[in-house]
Amino acid sequence: MNPENVVARRSVSFETATVWAIALTAAIATLVLVPSASIPFLYTKVSVLALGAIVVLALFILARLTRGNAVLPPLPLVLAMWAVPLAYLLSGIFSGTTLSAALFGSQLEPDTLGFVIIMAALGTLSALAVRRVDQYRTFLKLMGGLFALVVALQVLILIIGEIAPGFLSPATALPGSFSDLSMLVGLGLIGAMLALRFLPLEARVKKALYVACGLGLVLLAVANSFFVWSLVALAALGLFVEAVMRRTPFRGEEGESFPGTTLLAEQDAEGGEESGSRMLGASLAVLVVSLFFLIGGSTIGGALGNALGLNLLDVRPSWQSTVATGSHVYASSPLFGSGPGTFGAEWLKSRDASLNSTIFWNIDFTTGIGYLPTSFVTTGIAGAVAWLLLLGLFVFLGFRFLLFRASNDPVVRFVSLLSFVAAAYVFVTAVVDVPGPVVLAFGFISLGVFASTLRFGKGQSQHGIVFGRSPRIGFVIVFALTLLLLASIVAAYAVVERYLAQVALTRAVSALSAGNIDGAGAAVAQALVFSQSDDAYRLESQIAQARLNQIAGDTGLSADAARTGIQAALTDGIQAALTATKLAPNRYQNWVALGTMYGTVVPLGVPGAYDNAKAAYAKAQELNPSSPQLPYILAQLEIANKDNKAAEAFLVQAIQLKQDFTQAIFLLSQLEVASGNAQGALAAAESAAYFAPNDPAVLFQVGILRAGTGDLPGAIAALSKAASVNPQFANARYFLAVAYAESKDFANALGELEAVAALSPDNEKAVASYIAALRKGTNPFPSLRTGAVGTLPESSPDASTK
Repeated sequence: MNPENVVARRSVSFETATVWAIALTAAIATLVLVPSASIPFLYTKVSVLALGAIVVLALFILARLTRGNAVLPPLPLVLAMWAVPLAYLLSGIFSGTTLSAALFGSQLEPDTLGFVIIMAALGTLSALAVRRVDQYRTFLKLMGGLFALVVALQVLILIIGEIAPGFLSPATALPGSFSDLSMLVGLGLIGAMLALRFLPLEARVKKALYVACGLGLVLLAVANSFFVWSLVALAALGLFVEAVMRRTPFRGEEGESFPGTTLLAEQDAEGGEESGSRMLGASLAVLVVSLFFLIGGSTIGGALGNALGLNLLDVRPSWQSTVATGSHVYASSPLFGSGPGTFGAEWLKSRDASLNSTIFWNIDFTTGIGYLPTSFVTTGIAGAVAWLLLLGLFVFLGFRFLLFRASNDPVVRFVSLLSFVAAAYVFVTAVVDVPGPVVLAFGFISLGVFASTLRFGKGQSQHGIVFGRSPRIGFVIVFALTLLLLASIVAAYAVVERYLAQVALTRAVSALSAGNIDGAGAAVAQALVFSQSDDAYRLESQIAQARLNQIAGDTGLSADAARTGIQAALTDGIQAALTATKLAPNRYQNWVALGTMYGTVVPLGVPGAYDNAKAAYAKAQELNPSSPQLPYILAQLEIANKDNKAAEAFLVQAIQLKQDFTQAIFLLSQLEVASGNAQGALAAAESAAYFAPNDPAVLFQVGILRAGTGDLPGAIAALSKAASVNPQFANARYFLAVAYAESKDFANALGELEAVAALSPDNEKAVASYIAALRKGTNPFPSLRTGAVGTLPESSPDASTK
């Protein structure tokens, strides 16, 4: 066989494999679903994208080395893609963020240097590898099949989730979330409408697209994203108008026609009037459904989601909050921003305290209103310029190409239109929303495919490099490609290593939540072998804290064994928390973990423990100044240090930040009781009851305090409600019986004590003498006002029975 033919076949094989690898990377990242709590869902998809990009790069390099040349599309748009990773790199270097954190973040989040490198690589490789008409056709078929498969599988997940929710939750969304699902399905619907309008399709393919579109509309109705409905409606309206304009011209009874209409009709797809009529029906149907949900979506879509048992609440900071965070960052670091992946930390510093009055008061947002606004904040002016350069060039080249330089080949022309619309769709979505990694990957792949089609524009020529024609240049290129191939192996190792670390860390979290301290410790140790992260060290300190609690509760340990175990756990926990603060000093959670470890031994009087704990909490407060939880934690520290006055001051601060912070109000009432201020304690407890009217513990405290201040009717009302909310609350029933007896209502007092006795044999024994006295018509209890308010008599039921 001719060696040249063998080389040609190998190069074609590698080129075909490269195209398939791009499509399969997108497909696997979209469809991968491992129903296991120890497997990080989104990080698995990001890792697939990263490894897929590396495989595509390797195949492309092998194809070029085998072929001995490289054919390049027009380069401006391709080069502009790399302006974004360059801006992220500069931000990571000059913003003060560690380069490792800027590169990987916690899980290669979209706002990290590593992720934008992956996106730029996928876009560039799509532009370089998908370059022939037959490859465009293959790519279109694969993407069309992926859309149909995603829709079918997601509908199947909904059905299974409704039938067997224990096996698979109906809220499971293949792309990552229902928000991402709506974006991806909306993109698929627009692509399907374009294909039905502009491509001559076989009958079975058309039927498959119609079915996929119908199911896609059902999924959009379930996800019910107003913005996606708007984009789909605009696309359907545009195609409907275009189809009307290009239908076969009307001819009168005498055969007259209108000038210019015949030419428009000739430009229509094959099938003439039949094709136009079908497109009219498809686009009109999508438009009507879209408008239906746009007008009544909040009611109809919400009812549909509720009927399926889905909670699809999508919460992000507002434009105002995002701009406020950006202004705060630009005031100190305008050029390079706060650093990749740091929006959450900066948002906390400028967070509006009014958020504490909402149900989202304890949520730490990691992104702004949209992906691009978030990037503008974290990468500063450099990132904003890079994004605007890329998007501006994309829009300029796109409109110029589609309007004036479109290819005469119908397939190339359609691929240009579809890839331009798809990329524009994703980037517009990224302005007002936060697309997940899969959606962003589709956007960059579409951008790359569009850049590839520019080579077929009128007056445009391709550029190529033949390695053998210039030995020196060829050597440099081959050497560079070989180094890049080797570097891809190193990158693949780093991605796998980080992924294994995250899997182990997720397993450690699950083990700790299940009470398996030893299993959690072993898993987090494995995670640290693969990757040193502040998340792992912070979890290690939490495991040490759990171990301390376990030792304290183990009565079988000797004093020496307990002392040794406490010292070891305390040392390990403090060292782990200190390491976490060094790796990520701008994350307040690490400082809270450190303060918690020191605070554990404050009651034991360990020298320096109180000062170190307070300093760590103060640093956390500096990073998260509007959080009511931090002054509440400081109040608990002061109580452990036996300084109730300082604790009261911190509790007042917590309540000022969040007026309905019932935990702080309740603790403040207990401090007032301890100081002998019954009226102040009652006021605090009633404030807590106002914000938590069905909390039995709060109602119990209010009842005791009202009785202590002589308000027996008020005490009976509060204690009765506590007992009705929790019928097993023995203490509430016991003191309710006391209040009834003081009010001379012996019948109700007897009823409550009999209910207490029925709860357990111990309770029955404890209240037997009281029941006997009440049956004789005498009050066996001392006055609540003369006793210690809020405490239980020794003969009363144990507090643990509540």
